[in-house]
Amino acid sequence: MATPKNLSALMILLVIPVALLPKATFAKVGNPDCGKGIRSDCGSGLFQFIFLADTFTPTNECCHELLKAGKNCHNQFVELSISSHKPIRGTKSDVYRRSNETWNNCIAALSPVSPPKPAH
Repeated sequence: MATPKNLSALMILLVIPVALLPKATFAKVGNPDCGKGIRSDCGSGLFQFIFLADTFTPTNECCHELLKAGKNCHNQFVELSISSHKPIRGTKSDVYRRSNETWNNCIAALSPVSPPKPAH
């Protein structure tokens, strides 16, 4: 049975790599500048939501950074993370769904809202 002390050590071993992973993983995708503009707190939050089903909600600033990196970079990040057997919650399909959900929510959050058309 795991003791609280062992669980604390395990959490430290899991949290540190997850916190460092996104920036390093983005840097390994085909384009070396792919994740250059994504701050580590945004990358970490996006990773935790997409792969670990955490409750992270990206800020508009994080969404801007993600969209600026581009869909290709985002997809490469997801593929590389899956292929390198990073920890995930759920199935690969769940990861792809959360990935697309994140991308689409960021587009919606940053899209200009058209004013309502006046009634005639």
